Amino acid sequence: MGSTDDKLGLAAVPPEEVAVQAATEEDVIAFIEQRPEFFAEHPQLLEEIELAHAAGSAASLIERQVAVLRQRNEQLRERMHQLAEVARQNERRMRKANELAVALLGAASAEDAIAIAQAQLTRAFAVDAVLVGLYDGNAVSNAMHIDHDHPVRGLYADLIRTGLIECGPLGDAARAQLFGEQAVASAAVVPMDRVNPLGLLAVGSDDPGRFRPGMGTLFLDLIADLLTAAIRRHLDDFAAP
Repeated sequence: MGSTDDKLGLAAVPPEEVAVQAATEEDVIAFIEQRPEFFAEHPQLLEEIELAHAAGSAASLIERQVAVLRQRNEQLRERMHQLAEVARQNERRMRKANELAVALLGAASAEDAIAIAQAQLTRAFAVDAVLVGLYDGNAVSNAMHIDHDHPVRGLYADLIRTGLIECGPLGDAARAQLFGEQAVASAAVVPMDRVNPLGLLAVGSDDPGRFRPGMGTLFLDLIADLLTAAIRRHLDDFAAP
């Protein structure tokens, strides 16, 4: 004969004495993730589920999904428009940079190259002021001569040391040294050749937000490289800072 425990184990248990653990939200989520076809197999559930709108009205799950997808579609469409506009702007900039390169090829002297760059930058790239500064030993009549004691060396010591472009609002001292009395509110100062430094290219605008920290500098670098090559064609040698 079996023991008392065996008999109790085989005895029927009343339903009210059976402990049933309720499913949690995590259980439901896990089930649906494991059975993505669940709602396809039970479409009537989608018709019965209602979700509250922010405005307080109710909508079916399908309506909410459609609304979410429509919103995402609009966001993607807007992003595509933004990317397309950026591409068009970059194409225009590249054409202007190509025109500058062609013009610089025809420069008859270093002075001519600087004058061409100043004219093209103010016209095609809509900047208000352009300055070219050359380091010791590179005397060109229409360029600033930046000797070892020039204040620009102190103002842009980090740029000269690191070769990194500096963009942003101009302080009074920098404005006076670079652009004199011109009403320049922001500027980009670009090193001309980081390996064998030739000088600096500074472009300024009366718009305080035109040049700002963190902006893209690809075309500024390209323009500085083109001008550096054009000037060096007409210099016997060059000096580093």
